[in-house]
Amino acid sequence: MRSVVLLVGLSVTGLSGCIDFELEGIKEPEIEGIRDLLVEPGLLDYGTLASNAPVTDVVTLTSVGDLPVTLSTIDVSGSTAYTISWASTELVLEPGESTDVVVTYAPASFDDLGSMVVRSDAVEPNQVVALHGAGLYPAIDITPSSVYFKSEYGETVWAEVWVTSVGTAALDLSDMYVEGAPFTAEGDIPLVLPPGDSTMLTVSYTPEVEGEVALGKIWLTTNTELGYAIVPLEGHQGPTCIGLGEAWDRDLLDAHTLASGVTLQVDNLSADDEVCIDNWYIWLSRESQDMGAGDMDADFGDVYPTGSLGIATEASITFNGGADSGASWWCLEHTQYTQPNASYEFTGARVPEPLLSYMFAEDQDAVWAWEEENAVMIAARRTNYVSMPGGGGTAPVTLRVLNMGSQDGTAEVRETLLAGFTATDFSIAPTRTEAGADGATVYVFDVSLGKRTLTGIYEQTIYEEQEITYTLGVPACRGRQYHAPMETHWDDSVRVERVATANPLVVDCE
Repeated sequence: MRSVVLLVGLSVTGLSGCIDFELEGIKEPEIEGIRDLLVEPGLLDYGTLASNAPVTDVVTLTSVGDLPVTLSTIDVSGSTAYTISWASTELVLEPGESTDVVVTYAPASFDDLGSMVVRSDAVEPNQVVALHGAGLYPAIDITPSSVYFKSEYGETVWAEVWVTSVGTAALDLSDMYVEGAPFTAEGDIPLVLPPGDSTMLTVSYTPEVEGEVALGKIWLTTNTELGYAIVPLEGHQGPTCIGLGEAWDRDLLDAHTLASGVTLQVDNLSADDEVCIDNWYIWLSRESQDMGAGDMDADFGDVYPTGSLGIATEASITFNGGADSGASWWCLEHTQYTQPNASYEFTGARVPEPLLSYMFAEDQDAVWAWEEENAVMIAARRTNYVSMPGGGGTAPVTLRVLNMGSQDGTAEVRETLLAGFTATDFSIAPTRTEAGADGATVYVFDVSLGKRTLTGIYEQTIYEEQEITYTLGVPACRGRQYHAPMETHWDDSVRVERVATANPLVVDCE
């Protein structure tokens, strides 16, 4: 054993100098070699084969370090077109020694991608060889892969579908069949498409029933391995009208009293869209009597936005004060006179019970008395309609809660969004969220509002109000999406739970 001499400098009080001594038993470290493996080539590219007969190639593994390398496993993944031949048991390669791995490619498609992984105890334990080859196979690409139709008013709508030969052999389109009565498809079929060529199909949808959702398919018979291709079809016919909320937000409505002061007229300014009135709604005015207006003959059996009343394009509807049938309005404000030529604001708020029942009973005094004795926590909207590209995005939304009663009130406010839609950036944090039906999310808020302030007969009653704003997140979507009506829940003066609703938020995915 080699000994090592250490010179240690000492400094002790009254003594300094150097002392020689030996330390026995300390070994110098041994220098080991490395285990290194060279795998080449790193890519086997067989190209496009003139026939689909199997071909082989070789990957060489060489031990290029100072120490032996032990090969543990060699695997192929990503495609069944590749197989390997080697010892398939642990193999030790001495320094400088090599072995070959035979890789066989039997084409399985027009684009076979795979990899071979060599595992060993070398310094790089997992080494990958990329594998690529192409056989003579037809393949098909269809754009778009599915077709969505939206017909607003029952008219026939059209779409283009492109079929492209994306394989290495010609694509034979031998037959086409359309499933689903509302759909048709036309094209130059039968047809043989060389690689890279395309053909167009013209597809149509003609609604059969208002409000329907129709499903269908285009079946294409091909010479691909699967033997066919399918294009799913979906057709929607929206209502033949839009709701009051959407029309108001799109600036298509004007509401005002006539010269008599006892008639509310709502004008549809659109040359394209009929407006439906599905419920009794609250209209507010700074100049005149706040009112609830609707159809005295309504049965409320329709699906929003359709209803018993409507406004044709570039036409008007008149609500007559206190009328016992047809379009009618009743007072919600006790102290302000109805004024002629006064402007009105649509709120999206629906007349709640029991006020609506009193109006149907033509009992104006009962409406005023109940408002005097209770909080009336109205659900309303400043945002009734959002237009959004089909790819989704975000939009600001504002809710309103008003107390139209003469007692203080506390309400639970519920905003329900369809599955996939989100709400963030709240001006008031939700008290909680709940899971709704079909994946919907319910955002719940608690709101307390003081009683209304009555004013003179020529002044607007002052309602305490709370706005709730949030950012709506819209997923990729199609057509009009109707969310659930906003709700307020509160207890009246005898502890009976009351509910008020606002029209649904409408998101139009263009």
